[in-house]
Amino acid sequence: MEERVKLIRIRELAYEILHCRLQDQTAYRQQDLQEVVELLARVVVDLTNTQLREDADPPTSLKATVSKTRMAYNTMMVKQRDVKVQ
Repeated sequence: MEERVKLIRIRELAYEILHCRLQDQTAYRQQDLQEVVELLARVVVDLTNTQLREDADPPTSLKATVSKTRMAYNTMMVKQRDVKVQ
């Protein structure tokens, strides 16, 4: 059940990133977007490895994957606030 909860959390954060980007007219710095893309690409690799059962420690990997997704989300949200405040 814990695996399902983590996967749902990853999905929720990904939806929030999409929602933020689609409804938002904020201009992000290229470096910030590169960081977000890298984090989300790592998330895809982690999830794929977990699903293919090629991961040595799936519970730990899922926890790290949630963290990476959260970092991407935080980067988008912080940069969104920074641009709107200026």
